[in-house]
Amino acid sequence: DSDTYPVFGGNGLRGYTDTFTHEGFYFLIGRQGALCGNINRTTQKCYVSEHAIAVQGGNLTDTEWLAQRLDYYNLNRLSESSAQPGLSAEKLKRLKLATPSLPEQEKIAAFLTSVDDRIDQLKRKKSLLQDYKKGAMQKLFSQELRFKDEQGKDFPDWEEKKLGEVAEVVGGGTPDSTNEAYWKGDVQWFTPSEIRSKFAEDSKRTISQLGLKKSSARVLPIGAILLTSRATIAEVSIATRECTTNQGFQSLIVQEGHHNEFVYYWIVENKKEFLRKSQGSTFLEISGKEIRKFKIILPSLPEQTKIANFLSSLDQKIEQIDTQITQTQTFKKGLLQQMF
Repeated sequence: DSDTYPVFGGNGLRGYTDTFTHEGFYFLIGRQGALCGNINRTTQKCYVSEHAIAVQGGNLTDTEWLAQRLDYYNLNRLSESSAQPGLSAEKLKRLKLATPSLPEQEKIAAFLTSVDDRIDQLKRKKSLLQDYKKGAMQKLFSQELRFKDEQGKDFPDWEEKKLGEVAEVVGGGTPDSTNEAYWKGDVQWFTPSEIRSKFAEDSKRTISQLGLKKSSARVLPIGAILLTSRATIAEVSIATRECTTNQGFQSLIVQEGHHNEFVYYWIVENKKEFLRKSQGSTFLEISGKEIRKFKIILPSLPEQTKIANFLSSLDQKIEQIDTQITQTQTFKKGLLQQMF
């Protein structure tokens, strides 16, 4: 086979080729670009391009220990040019490091490798859960997958409604930014760049009651769906406390008889439709009028609740794994500080 051996550049795998330059366990240091100094590992026959430096420990140095040590050192700070950062092999050779005995290096390397394996395992688990959730959402909203009621019977058929019949659509506003009296009050005030996760808790900036009065911003209740409608379209979060937004939103106050989390997940699943309906030459925008006309197919409230609870439980599992990843990374960072 002509494309047997992996080709490694400065940032990992670049492709495959029919010749190899290195065999065995090496770590590769990126030489150029913003990611110069980053470290990848290879344990097989491979071709290393000129954009990477291949390193192997000598007689008294464990290769994995050295990889961990240099990763902790952050080699990027040795890069020479700001326009196109670069790292020379000569500069690396001059680097001085305090080294423990080979048996101690091997112990450190084995322990840190087991921590890295745990982080990789958690990341794979998170990725699998995210894929599962994505598939489940497609099946649930296309009604390919249906829940039963408490008696094991089918729920009623889904009904088509306009989004404006399901929720009140509310725009936002910004008080005059030159008037200090309008700012730093007790009213949460969100901008689209803050909408990054399922729940919106604390905004970066707040406005005062006077600022609220003097602008078109409106107080949204707990549970309102903050929906971005300008530049970034259909990013969405649920408000965990009363808040306001700037004019980059068309937020939804879901009416009684409908489940706000069901509507939230429905928007996540149908984001592309919102993008298709948005217009604008400078930046994309979707109007409140357009959002009100959106057609949504809804199950009965008990089925909405089941769907929302099921997807929420998946989100909680993903979040728990995320927390474990962060904790393990923090644990490793602490270890490295003590060891190196």
